[in-house]
Amino acid sequence: MKMSDTKVKVAVRVRPMNRRETELHTKCVVDMEDNQTVLHPPPSNNKGENSRT
Repeated sequence: MKMSDTKVKVAVRVRPMNRRETELHTKCVVDMEDNQTVLHPPPSNNKGENSRT
């Protein structure tokens, strides 16, 4: 099978912002444009560290 013959379906579910995220004016990093999912890089934090660690 050639790579061009493969199809991948992706399901994306984005939860609503919670109160803290809303108060901090957090931006959603996922957008839908027609049937395409667009991921925006999250803003970097001031310390230059990964916010998930």
